[in-house]
Amino acid sequence: MKPRRDEAWVLDTHELGEADLIVTLLAEHAGRVRGVATSARRSRKRFGGALEPLTRVTASWVEREGRELHRIESLDVVRSFADMQASPERQAAVAIVREIASSTSHEGDGDPHVFRLVGAVAEALEAGLDPWVAVRYFEFWTLRLHGVLPESQSPSPMLAAFASEPPASCGRFADEARPGSAGSRLLHREIEAFLERPVRSYRHLRALAP
Repeated sequence: MKPRRDEAWVLDTHELGEADLIVTLLAEHAGRVRGVATSARRSRKRFGGALEPLTRVTASWVEREGRELHRIESLDVVRSFADMQASPERQAAVAIVREIASSTSHEGDGDPHVFRLVGAVAEALEAGLDPWVAVRYFEFWTLRLHGVLPESQSPSPMLAAFASEPPASCGRFADEARPGSAGSRLLHREIEAFLERPVRSYRHLRALAP
């Protein structure tokens, strides 16, 4: 067993038994980490608000060689985005970001660029960025960072802006970011081809912000 510590985003939690939670993290240097938070459902004192989706934490865990699940020792909140997700549209956008990030990350293969991308998109959403723009920006840079979207492939002003501007500066593309535009269709098609499956969380944002 090997103790580990890293900055991480909380991507997901699932119930395990009567008291425990399986926690999925995106760690800056360790990549995707899945572990058991013992008694997390029975006592909220140990982890507090650190288990909320897309909370940035300092995570400590014990890596158990040969096991799919490690042991989560502690999660200390660095930055919470819980208040921002009181908006159903922003919560739905966060769900898409979490699903894509979880599906494209791998254990032991951290990427600080992806880690910072999650933070930049979360901060822009919190500051009022249109949820569809946030999603498209995350799709664009996920594909770019994984070498899927060629740099020369910019069939729309939106994608050209994404290539050179931070997400907070791209609010003017709210209409183009919605499903149906050329740029949106390209990103949607490419991200699902990269994942080799549909992104299930899209349906929630479509229902709230068509």
